Amino acid sequence: MGKNYQDSIWHFIIILITIITAVYIPLRLIFSIGHYNFFAVFETVITILFAIDLVYYQVSLRRLRDHSLPHHQEIRIGQRLFWFLADLLAAIPFFWLPVSPYFSLLRVLKLLRIAQYMHDWRLTTLKYSEYFKMGFFVFWLLLFSHYLACGWLALARELYKGDNVSNYVSAFYWVIESLTTVGYGEIIPTTNGQKIYAILVMLTGVGVYGYIIGNVASILAKRDPAKSQYFDNLEQLNAFVRYRDIPAGLQKRIKEYYAYIWKKRLGFDEMTFLSALPMGLRTEVELHLKCQVLDKIPLFQELDNSFIEEVALNLKPDVYTPGEFICKEGQESDKMFFVIKGELLVLRQDGSVINILRDGDFFGEIALLNNQLRSASVQAVTYCDLYILEKEVFIYLLERYPEIGAHIKKVAFERQQNNISASQKSS
Repeated sequence: MGKNYQDSIWHFIIILITIITAVYIPLRLIFSIGHYNFFAVFETVITILFAIDLVYYQVSLRRLRDHSLPHHQEIRIGQRLFWFLADLLAAIPFFWLPVSPYFSLLRVLKLLRIAQYMHDWRLTTLKYSEYFKMGFFVFWLLLFSHYLACGWLALARELYKGDNVSNYVSAFYWVIESLTTVGYGEIIPTTNGQKIYAILVMLTGVGVYGYIIGNVASILAKRDPAKSQYFDNLEQLNAFVRYRDIPAGLQKRIKEYYAYIWKKRLGFDEMTFLSALPMGLRTEVELHLKCQVLDKIPLFQELDNSFIEEVALNLKPDVYTPGEFICKEGQESDKMFFVIKGELLVLRQDGSVINILRDGDFFGEIALLNNQLRSASVQAVTYCDLYILEKEVFIYLLERYPEIGAHIKKVAFERQQNNISASQKSS
């Protein structure tokens, strides 16, 4: 915990200094501000911090390598060399050396570290990954625009007659105006170099504009997959009713069902996602998703964890609409049901109510255990979210766990007797 906190603080310091340096260096080259004492001290501090980071990062890589497998060590050799060279070039105080001041631009290579951190943040914050992506894009766009503005000032200094601040603001305004394709013509390039530079900025602006539109559309589509599925379903329904005569009442029920699926966030197919996971992860995810439901069911209380895990892996979600029959008396029994949410009526053949089922209840196990037809009908009163356990799986689990099977049979027998007694009293 302490080491991670220390690393985070150091990373924040390096990121802040790197951003300041990346902004400062082109301004220093354009406006020749490096001769002031303040900036000389600032560049000295930068050199010291980047030199410390050079050692700090290599030590961190070595620590990671020592806790990795041998083949991971081989993969990191190229990575270690790359980051060492980038950090080394960023730490060299070119302003103290008898070389061109433009060599100080090599310090901008430190921005690659920020790109690495941003990539790691996106991987560790999946829930907000798309928002981070757009935020990072805005950061890089502004920084890139800053460099374009400095480059434009270097080529077109004679077009601006104000002080340094006013000239930079005007150049930055021209770059943003060109990149966003808002308008041209306020500043007219005169030399061939200025015209070529303007053409490149305009072409870059077309790509930037397309990237923004594409990513905003992607974020909106991925932000709520259940909502996207809801509108897709409505479009399919509208297309279907144009070719098939469906009563208005039935159309309304279908729309209400789609709305329920959307509001309950069931429109996203979680089974497809889970099936792509390895068995270990899939078991953990399914147990996490279903543990609250399984804990409510008295049948599963105090049972062996391995049994509950197998049940969880084989439970399939399903939704029933108000008034819909889940099963009818006299039908063949091929599954049992667990109520996640909703209210259901257990009915006799004459329509009288035997029992009311709510969250955490289960039904259908008696017919499976006795291998008989359904002894009653079950009808949904509200929208009902159920888990289904197929007959083959149910029988397999009882055979694999005979002690638990005996317990389930005992509970099922007691429930059957209670239903018989309730039925006799009501008659």
